[in-house]
Order: sequence, then structure tokens, then C-alpha cells
Amino acid sequence: MIPLTYRLFRKQARLAVLLLVCVVPGVRGQGLQEVNDFGDNPGNLRMFYYQPVANAGTSNGKQPLVVVLHGCTQSAGIIAAQTGWNKLADAYGFTVLYPEQKLINNPERCFCWYRRGDITKGKGEDVSILEMIDYMKSHFRLDSSKVFITGLSAGAAMSVVLMATYPETFNAGAIFAGGPYKATTSVFMAYPAMAGWVHKTPAKWGLKVTKQNRGYIGAYPRMIIYQGNKDRIVNRSNGFELVKQWTNLHHLDTVPTTQIDHYAGVKDIRRTSFCNNDKREQVVYYQINKLGHAYLIDPGPCLDQGGKRGIFSKDKNYHATWWTALDFGLVKMDSIQGQPVVSHTAGDLVYSVPEHSGSSYSWICPEGSIVVAGAQSHSATIRWGAKSGILRVEETDANGCRRYHPDLLITVLKP
Repeated sequence: MIPLTYRLFRKQARLAVLLLVCVVPGVRGQGLQEVNDFGDNPGNLRMFYYQPVANAGTSNGKQPLVVVLHGCTQSAGIIAAQTGWNKLADAYGFTVLYPEQKLINNPERCFCWYRRGDITKGKGEDVSILEMIDYMKSHFRLDSSKVFITGLSAGAAMSVVLMATYPETFNAGAIFAGGPYKATTSVFMAYPAMAGWVHKTPAKWGLKVTKQNRGYIGAYPRMIIYQGNKDRIVNRSNGFELVKQWTNLHHLDTVPTTQIDHYAGVKDIRRTSFCNNDKREQVVYYQINKLGHAYLIDPGPCLDQGGKRGIFSKDKNYHATWWTALDFGLVKMDSIQGQPVVSHTAGDLVYSVPEHSGSSYSWICPEGSIVVAGAQSHSATIRWGAKSGILRVEETDANGCRRYHPDLLITVLKP
């Protein structure tokens, strides 16, 4: 995430650089384009971007933009290969921006999330990345309401900085092994912050952000947090400190609205969400069991698979990039159609999803309920029992790839 002290991790970081260069394709191999003149660039960063092969966009003809920030010892090309964002850009029609740190700024190529001159609104690396976003908006047909940011480790921490200092710019952000804004403003206090020694109340965390945006009355970006419980570089407590900061900014309690264990069928993932009065998720917290300082991947040919194995990635049968794109709203799911509230005497009811040629289907209903017809069809008839619960359909397409549908919560009214 940073050079805890430059002496402590220098040998390890240099080894990581050598290994990553050997095993991960660079910028050219990822089809990235570099822009040399994008603004004043006070942070002295490099700028790369990727445009999808097909120039598809949203309904208004404009594309969303995803900003991806690499971790220490990495580069734009490395994080592009590791995460697989370009594959999804081609599939779903959005543009990807990759800021890159220079060795002259930081020997371990970490974004300087801990330095006051780089994390204060309008200064240093913070404003350099904003200039890149502004360049992309002025040179491409982008949808300004659909700008997202994500990063790993130091890139995650710097993503939080951008969301905190320019909240009006971003729709949402996804943070992988990061921490709250201004956990420190000094390299000498970076290690205590990473080690999980910095704790504050939600109000005090929130104030650090609102001080950067005096007079701002708009909404803050939605926050999505991933944190491994075995991370020895960024202690897992940073994940909850980040929850505290961003629930405060969204005027929410730290008591979760929903909690799903074994999320997406992966036993090591717990997904907790914090919703507003409109039941819209504003903060989402993924707690990952048996994960160290790494990005979650699931190599494979399907759209919901991808990512490259490396020092800072781990195969968890979960392509975090695809699921992040889903959380961002870049991927759409077909919902299950049918009554969400039923009487215990309702009898047989029909539920369905769109039919796709060559797909197979499997319906799973709560205990006490029965699929009486269409258990392997896109349309199933369910005889409801007395218990409320989740209705789920698992679809596999003709190529053996999964098609996801949001689970439907069925509430059974009692007599």
C-alpha cells in the first residue's frame, strides 16, 4: 500500500517489481493508449486509457467511464491484466482510464495517499487524476453521471481520496484493501494506519471529508468495500473504519440493512449492505475469509470470469471485476418476474425469467415450498408453503457460462 518505511519493504517491493514484470503483460499488451498532455499535472503522473472494440454506449450514445488505480510495484498495464477490466469494457461498452505512478515520485510506485500535498483538494496527485478525467470527458462521448473509480491497495486509498475531494464527479467507487480518507497525512504515520491502529467515531471520520467540500450539498458517491481478513499489509479493521466514514457521509447507521453469507455461492464471502430510506444501497462491505493482500479473480472464458494470477491476486472462484461492474450498474441482470408477496393460501403461482436458446435452468425455493412444474424451465410453477424466503433460479447458457438473476425475496402473509 505504501513503503511502510522505505527501508522496511524496499527489497520486497523490488523483488515484486521484477516478478510482476516477468509474469504480467505490460501496457502495449493491454491495448492501452497514452496521453502525454492532459493538464498541468502537478502530481507528475502518467495517463493511459482503453476504449472498447465496439463503440457501444448507453441509451444516450455516451459511455460510462471507469477509473482504475494500480497498487504499489504495479503499473497501468499490470492492473489492466490482473483485473480484466478491458474484457468487460468490450462486452458492455464503457471506457477505462488508468492513471500510473512514476518511479521518480515513489520508488515502489505507490500513489501517495498518505501525503498531505497529494490528497488535499486541488493539489498534487489528487488534481492530476481529476485532470485526466476532465480530459476524457472533453475528448470522448462520456456520460458524466456514470463515472466510477476503483483501486487496489495504494490505488484503493487514492480512490477514496478522489471520492472524498471530488464527490460530485463520481457515481460510485470500489475499494480493495484501502482505508478511510485522511487516516494519516504523513508517511511516518502510514504504517500505524495500515496496521489498523487508527480508530475514530463515524462523525470524526466524516468531518475529515466534509471539510474538503465546504458548501457542498450534493450526495456523496456510493462506496463498495472489499477487505480480506488475512491481510497482513492492510489490517481488516480498515474496512470497518471506511464503513464508519461513508455511512456517516450518507447519514446512515453502522447497523447493516442486509447481510448475505456465502455470497454468489462462494463460502468465504459475506456481503453486508447499508441502505437509505428508499432501500437503495449506499455502502456495501464485502468481508473475505482466507484472503490476504490480494484481488479476487476467477480465470476463465465466461464474462463473469477473468483476471490474471499474480503476487497480488488470488483465485477465489469470484471475478471481483465483474461483480464490481454489477454493483456499478454497468452489468444488467434480468429479474425474476412474479409476485413477491403471497398469501399462505395462494396455491400455485408462476415465476419466470427470459428464455435463452440453449440455456438450462434450476429453480430453488424456500423450505416448505415445492416446484410443481418447470423445475428445469425458464418458467416455474411454485406451490408456496408457510415460510417466507429466497426464490432463486440458476441459469447456465449454451457455452456453459452462468447467467445471473437477482434472488427474489418472497414474503408469505400469515393468516
